[in-house]
Amino acid sequence: MRLSGKTHLIAAFAAVLAIAGASASTADAATQGGTADPLPTTVGGVNAISENGFGENANSYAWSEGWFKGKLYVGTGRNVECVENETTQFFVPLEQKYTTNPLLNVRCPPNPFELDLRAEIWQYTPATHKWLRVFQSPLEDNPSEPKLPVAKDIAFRGMVDYTDPEGKQAIYAAGVSADEYIPKNLVTHPPQIMRSYDGVHWEALNLPSVVVHYPLGNTRAMGFRSLIVWKHHLYVTATPDLTGNGALFEIAKPWSSHPRLIQVTPPNLDVFEVQTFDGNLYVGCGEESTGYSVWEASGEGRPWVPIVTGGAGRGPDITSVVSMHVYRNALYVGASGWYQNTLPQSEMIKIGPEGAWTLVVGDPRKLPSGQTAYPTSGLEDGFDSLFNAHFWRMEDFGGALYVGTNSWGNLVKGYKGKGWLGDLVADSAGFQLWATCDGEDFVPVTRDAFGVGEYNFGGRTLQASGNGRELFIGTANHAQGTFILDDKVSACSSLISDHEVAAPSAMIAQADTHASSKGSSGAGGTLLSWNPSRSAVRYRVLSASELSLTVYMEPQPTVPGGFPYEGAEPILTEPETPGAIPVTLTGPSEFETLATTTDPYFVAHQSGKRVYEVMAEGADGRSSGPSDIQIAPEPEPPATFASLQGVLSAPGAGFGTTAATAARVGAPTRLQRLLAAARSSWSHGRRGAALRDVHELNALSAAGSEVSAMATRLERSIRYASVAGEP
Repeated sequence: MRLSGKTHLIAAFAAVLAIAGASASTADAATQGGTADPLPTTVGGVNAISENGFGENANSYAWSEGWFKGKLYVGTGRNVECVENETTQFFVPLEQKYTTNPLLNVRCPPNPFELDLRAEIWQYTPATHKWLRVFQSPLEDNPSEPKLPVAKDIAFRGMVDYTDPEGKQAIYAAGVSADEYIPKNLVTHPPQIMRSYDGVHWEALNLPSVVVHYPLGNTRAMGFRSLIVWKHHLYVTATPDLTGNGALFEIAKPWSSHPRLIQVTPPNLDVFEVQTFDGNLYVGCGEESTGYSVWEASGEGRPWVPIVTGGAGRGPDITSVVSMHVYRNALYVGASGWYQNTLPQSEMIKIGPEGAWTLVVGDPRKLPSGQTAYPTSGLEDGFDSLFNAHFWRMEDFGGALYVGTNSWGNLVKGYKGKGWLGDLVADSAGFQLWATCDGEDFVPVTRDAFGVGEYNFGGRTLQASGNGRELFIGTANHAQGTFILDDKVSACSSLISDHEVAAPSAMIAQADTHASSKGSSGAGGTLLSWNPSRSAVRYRVLSASELSLTVYMEPQPTVPGGFPYEGAEPILTEPETPGAIPVTLTGPSEFETLATTTDPYFVAHQSGKRVYEVMAEGADGRSSGPSDIQIAPEPEPPATFASLQGVLSAPGAGFGTTAATAARVGAPTRLQRLLAAARSSWSHGRRGAALRDVHELNALSAAGSEVSAMATRLERSIRYASVAGEP
């Protein structure tokens, strides 16, 4: 595996148109927006294949990506920061949100209707490295400013490949209009969905103006968002505003001359995301007062069943689902919220086929059952980075699950020169990309947007190629325009390649151990342990200490529905600003080598909060990429027989992933018997027997569950008791 040259920066800081129904324009063969040759980044195997908004920085978002007939398609969002500010000011005029210089190096015209908002669709041919603009939205009348027409589509927010009953394959693109702040166009010029059978010639579906029935009332849609195919039917989310919430609709007979839109979610659900999993349809929803939720429907006409409610135990702290993706027979859900109206938070859960959910990344929380949920990855909100506002998109590639973030680290560039920590943060701005090879242990592929595009704050779209050999990453960049990056080396490649030193995996940090390690002395410490790596002759243990930085922020303005815009960022201000709220950001400094060892463990004796990672080294001196990141003190309770008993006894503990497994296990009886046997063996000095019983208990519990996570940690405690003390 290969990582950014800045990979050893902190986890916490380093990232810091045709009228509807008419035929659309053909490709503009003269418009080539890609680079002549792919440009290498600071990460091996990753190249920039297009930059600066395909040559026009008004293309600020790669807001959708799709793969169709061997080519990549990218739908853009135009001047997104200017549009969001104008929309806010339209609804809250006193905010004076629309300005000509809203962010560093971002310019908006004095009159917002002078913006060129014509969204585009670009086509990339990997064999030739050539880009072609295949669609540009036409203009339509603007009743608010008759002399300045407005774009029919200001963004394309979703794409999908769909084959109709006659076997005709087409790609569909979900359009967004400017109708939210030009409401007179809502009835006469509704948003549209584009379709192409060859990727070059596009036409708009002849859709009616649709009313969205959702918790805020009955409102006409101004845009479409997520497109998905389920049981040979095509579905789309329709949204009344730019925040992205709304309802799910089936597009009935999308191939016909008069398709219909039929709402399939009830009006009590505020839908943000949609995904298929285990043969069923899932929607991820938002609720400002009670927190996010996930609902399931098993068939057409079936009732929607709640799977996760109440923000997965955090209530209004985490308000809405942002991303969903299926990986290793589980549905991963990224969700976000705003803290004290200043700082966003983001977490990840996963849902198994039977509906049980597990916290993967996020802060611990007490559940109504009395159980406390801990992150199985060992990482709290935002991969332990306050800068990660969203887990914006997920995709699987080369055996790994990738997560692209929305990072507001670019906002602190103004802290350059205000101390060493300010310089560190300012120099490391950019979105983060994280990956896992097992669904639990995450590594940072980059924490600085691969070192390209100083203002690439979002990994907005992730699209694997049809042959699975490439991952295309589309960025959000208000100042320079979107970049498209091509990753040809999976984060899991070292685990299967005979030519690389495999990265250490499943690293665990367990603080407050009671013995010394080689090269260390004294009581107390943190046991670091990991799975041995192929071809490794030694391991290098790296550590980073925690520092802090205080910034001042303003509360977010209220927007329709109460949700922030998709790309909303905290509002930095000066200490003397009335109402300014001080926020202390904490996180570690740069990683430094703590020790080398030939063992797959080490006991670190360091005070305060620390971030750890381990790298393997081969006989020829080559190094692997780093292991997963771990924090000490860890958020989980100490791994003891008593703590495993507590998790095992909690309501809803993960005894098995299927009914057949549960029957075979005899859960929970057999697991309880194994734990009792292990505890007895340990008390009588039979460490090997205790280890075997805990290992079997782990194998029989649901993979990735809290039971499994605690059993794994207890296994490590038993295995290394001679250096780390009793569990």
